[in-house]
Amino acid sequence: MRKPSSPKTSQKSFLNKFISSLIWLGTLPLCLYTILTYVLSYSLVIDHWLAGFIMMTMPYAQILCFISLLYWVFQRAKRALLPLTVLLLGYSFIQRSIVFNSPNPLVKNSVKVLSYNVYGMYSNNYEAKKESLAKLKTFMLDYTADIKCFQEFYSHTDRKPYRSISMMTEQYPNYAFMPLKEDLFDKNEKMGLAIFTKYPIIHKEGKQFANSANGYLMVDLVIGEDTVRVINLQLWSMGIRVGKVTGKIRDQDYEDAKKEGKGIIASMRKGFIHHRDEMNQINRLIQQSQFPVIVVGDLNETPYGWAYGTIRERLKNSFEEAGRGFGFTLNRSPYLVRIDNQFFSDDWKIVQFRTLRNIHYSDHFPLIGDYILKKNESGN
Repeated sequence: MRKPSSPKTSQKSFLNKFISSLIWLGTLPLCLYTILTYVLSYSLVIDHWLAGFIMMTMPYAQILCFISLLYWVFQRAKRALLPLTVLLLGYSFIQRSIVFNSPNPLVKNSVKVLSYNVYGMYSNNYEAKKESLAKLKTFMLDYTADIKCFQEFYSHTDRKPYRSISMMTEQYPNYAFMPLKEDLFDKNEKMGLAIFTKYPIIHKEGKQFANSANGYLMVDLVIGEDTVRVINLQLWSMGIRVGKVTGKIRDQDYEDAKKEGKGIIASMRKGFIHHRDEMNQINRLIQQSQFPVIVVGDLNETPYGWAYGTIRERLKNSFEEAGRGFGFTLNRSPYLVRIDNQFFSDDWKIVQFRTLRNIHYSDHFPLIGDYILKKNESGN
């Protein structure tokens, strides 16, 4: 004869069912939201700054889906099928965060491209950073690459340590420079985007984005019998300083931490609006090009944001195709992000790609990509 359940057991059973129902009610909108982040990253169907916020939350939504999957596996296996399906649908996005590509051997006709945000070359803090500047300049000049693209490149003809253009053109006579924020400098100093190369440049143009201190520099190069297009860019900086918020929290200054947090959100909102307009200009340059294209630079945005999503619709990402690990590119707080990138059109094949995390001369790490035109592959 079955023993009747006690009131305590009945209460516990009811509580478990209630909690399970609440978690299920949370799982449904979570899965729908995660699918929305996928849809936006695939097609950018929402032409609004809010899409940028939604896209950036994708990895967190996936983590929550994974947690719900584990919960339902042990509680009610059939319900685990929903978060499992959602995670499988987003499997392709995992490579935006981590990849395990094996390095290919270098080939004879490959083109090595260096891209590096050089942090203004410590132009505002020279006395304290003399040693760091010397190491940075040595790397910029001596590292072997066919095309070198710099963001925040600084040059001053009246300051001996900063005759940077003259220094670089000793080995790379072909160059293009796009000065930015010219109103902040005198006539003998410049800071902006630079491209130095051993290949002849037949066309170059650049532009500072409206209401921004950033812009793009584009060159068409002749490599053997081929002409290729290289675009060096730096998008609007959102000025996100996570360290300030965490510092305020450590000091238990919660009111200021709250203000800093609100400032970050406002800055991100403004950044997404600017990035949308800026990438519209970059995408036109890509689409109008009759030549193979390589785009490099500092997107000031994670791989789950608007800028990355829209350019990823048109070009392949070098880290995703040939990188290894997480590929984090920021040498300061919050550190664990990848905001510097190289992209390439289908005319190219990526041979190798590396993030040089042993080079600590800036607040970013340099990127190295080796490419070969597919039409020239057979010549190796």
